[in-house]
Amino acid sequence: MQYRIRNGDQLIGTVNNKQYQVTGLTPNTAYNLSVAFFNGFRESPRANLTVKTRGIQVKVPVSLTAGTTVSLVYLEYALGLVPIGTEPKGMFGGGNRQILPAKVVSSANGMSTIEITNSFNLMSDGLTMKQLPDKSFGVFEGYKALYYKGEE
Repeated sequence: MQYRIRNGDQLIGTVNNKQYQVTGLTPNTAYNLSVAFFNGFRESPRANLTVKTRGIQVKVPVSLTAGTTVSLVYLEYALGLVPIGTEPKGMFGGGNRQILPAKVVSSANGMSTIEITNSFNLMSDGLTMKQLPDKSFGVFEGYKALYYKGEE
């Protein structure tokens, strides 16, 4: 007795129990999952489920209005993250700059949670920004940085 799990028509797993953890998912992406019982000869009709992953979330130590939209800035090799001269050619001062759309999902006790609303996946989920000397906010992961400038 087995269960076959698919994403669309692609078989992604076969299990002998009623548990399966889907891995390698992309943030803010819809998946069409299905499961079917397989007895060794035939497969049952598939039970289908469409799910959507949430976007990467970051915390910012400032009270923002839940439901509002904001922009975050992503940079690789921003000034100050790596010693000058060690960044890849063409990355001095930051490269791969992206403006990321985001939404404030909650705010309490001076801390807001912001969720990136596209499929951005270049930083970890659940990071907390810190206020920087210029009054903006930032979080750093290796050579990568994510910034929130605040109200403009």
